Amino acid sequence: MTAAEQLNWAALLRFDQERGLEGRRHDAEAAGRRGDARARAQYLQEVAQLDMLPKLWELGVPLTEEEYQDAGRVRSWMTHEQASARHEALSRYPSPPGWSRDPHIRYFWSPDGHLMYVTTARDDGRFVVNHGFLTPGRADRLRRDMPQLAHLVTLYERNQKAGRRHEGAPPGTPLVGVGIPEPLRLWRTRVEDVLRRRAAE
Repeated sequence: MTAAEQLNWAALLRFDQERGLEGRRHDAEAAGRRGDARARAQYLQEVAQLDMLPKLWELGVPLTEEEYQDAGRVRSWMTHEQASARHEALSRYPSPPGWSRDPHIRYFWSPDGHLMYVTTARDDGRFVVNHGFLTPGRADRLRRDMPQLAHLVTLYERNQKAGRRHEGAPPGTPLVGVGIPEPLRLWRTRVEDVLRRRAAE
């Protein structure tokens, strides 16, 4: 058994998520103490959004490293979109359409609840997609695993060859309000079903 296999991925996920919530609650309290009601409301909305993330460790089933990374991508999407929304809400100047606080990153949800995270390796312009370099073999696997995002995988393959970065790609999937977005709900249902089946076995 490797060192990675010995890690308690469920415990690590719990630590990550609870630390994120604790940080936002602290930010909300600090904003309230300094009398900034607008910032406090923004942080409290972020707390409510982060609280939508499933507590997968409560199912009592060990997570694989890939499941941990998948859940981490979902949380990363949420915090990325929160930072963009916070900038928009607390700034005097509206952001331009498609603005991102980090132009190297995009997050795309498919209608059936798969998340694709794309970032550029800043040294040479290669793409990293869901924690792996976009090689031909990885692109084929992504198209197989996420067929409704296959067109974006192909676009990024072409962009990588031509050095066009995110050119032609949509700005990504925003996070709006405190209701559970449908792709997130579908992702949560699929992941929890897998873990429950594993627990029953």
